[in-house]
Amino acid sequence: MAHGASDQHTRKVLDLTIRLAEVMLSSGSGTADVVATAQDVARAYRLTDCVVDVFVTTIFVSAPPTTDSPPITIVRAVQARSTDYTRLAHLDELVQRITSGGVSVDEAHDAMDELSEQPHPYPRWVATAGWAGFALGIAMLLGGSWLTWILAAITSVLIDRTLRWLNRLGTPTFFQQAAGAAIATLVAVGAYLFAGVGPSALVATGIVMLLAGMTLVGSVQDALTGYMVTAVARLGDVLFLTLGIVVGILAGLQVAALAGIEIQLQVNVTEYFVLPSQPLQIAMAVGGAALAGGCLTVASYARPRAAVTAGIVAGIAEAMLIGLGTAGLGQIVATGTAAVGVGILATLISIRRQAPALVTATAGITPMLPGLAVFRAVFYFAVERDIGAGMGQALAAAATALAIGAGVVMGELLGSPLRYRAGRISEFLRVEGPPGVRRAVGRVVALRPAADRDTARPPYQRSWSIAMEPESVDMHDDEAAESSAESANDADER
Repeated sequence: MAHGASDQHTRKVLDLTIRLAEVMLSSGSGTADVVATAQDVARAYRLTDCVVDVFVTTIFVSAPPTTDSPPITIVRAVQARSTDYTRLAHLDELVQRITSGGVSVDEAHDAMDELSEQPHPYPRWVATAGWAGFALGIAMLLGGSWLTWILAAITSVLIDRTLRWLNRLGTPTFFQQAAGAAIATLVAVGAYLFAGVGPSALVATGIVMLLAGMTLVGSVQDALTGYMVTAVARLGDVLFLTLGIVVGILAGLQVAALAGIEIQLQVNVTEYFVLPSQPLQIAMAVGGAALAGGCLTVASYARPRAAVTAGIVAGIAEAMLIGLGTAGLGQIVATGTAAVGVGILATLISIRRQAPALVTATAGITPMLPGLAVFRAVFYFAVERDIGAGMGQALAAAATALAIGAGVVMGELLGSPLRYRAGRISEFLRVEGPPGVRRAVGRVVALRPAADRDTARPPYQRSWSIAMEPESVDMHDDEAAESSAESANDADER
């Protein structure tokens, strides 16, 4: 704790950091991001040794004891809330203001009050329309007919309104996922029966809609950055909710079987990776991915600029995936490589402060989610009774999901040196000032008080934040040299 800081000031700073961390964690940010950002904010208010830890959905912030005051610890459980990327963008701006100096802790609390209480930027029907556009884009991506596009959009509206109603009733998320998957399956069965429309694209669109927004990337990032307990909990949550989708598909197929409807899929059981080959098909797939990525961010209440950026990134990712697949790379390698590209682009966009990296990465990977493989696996298990084919599709879906999560994190790791202004490219990309909400992958940006600012303030100004700036690479090298010297001295003493 900073020398001379009062207990009241310390409590205010700790309460501010835990509120910031709560918004980030509920938005799907990785644990390392939450910890790094909260510590940056605490350091800006001269709380230099604040301890921040996240245990699944519980956040702990603590200041150690001093000669004049006891230790102070605050604990808060993260409450589930609807995803609002505009709220996350406002939080990003607030963190940048705090770490740039000149924001009092009381002003920061007032900003957090306004941020937490503000309504969504769009009416609810706009979010529902976003989901309809998202489903239409995924149907285009999967090569469906114009009738499939329309039915997919209508189905997504039904799913969205049903899940909203179930959520108001307090229904557990598992049953919400099952209900959404059952609706998608039953609509597909009806379209198959009355219009001869293949059910695969319709059901897969509903599955991707239900999978969108899951904390897959955050869980992989937690595992790679050492937060194993939180990573396992998040992966368990993703797996459990995916099982809810499986239950819903099984229920829909069982209803079809009881009604005497026989469904057949004309699919090669060894086929895991379907790629468009004709120019028009490729254009439709890329356009559908871009539409899905942009509409997903609208459904998540992102700013229009972030929606456009996310759509462009999703389209680029799909084009990369098609190109790599056409070049002969397998599904896992092509998907993982495209996800690396998404991670790099998300990092570059966050450096330019066009949108938080989480927003861009989520939209970029969503069109690559293995909805078709999940449906085929369940179909082979439940209808065809072909265990071998079902296991093949299920393993392909699991491997694809892992490749997506690991690929995005790898892309952010490759892009992380640009945060240090490493070379001319980084100098061109960076916007002056400290980072806001960050992706703490690899060598994160460590902040220190700005050397050209006077950090000594009178006691009555103690609660004002100080200007922070990224530490240079040379400082890290000096610290490493000092650490090596201390180790050598310890060895000599022994």
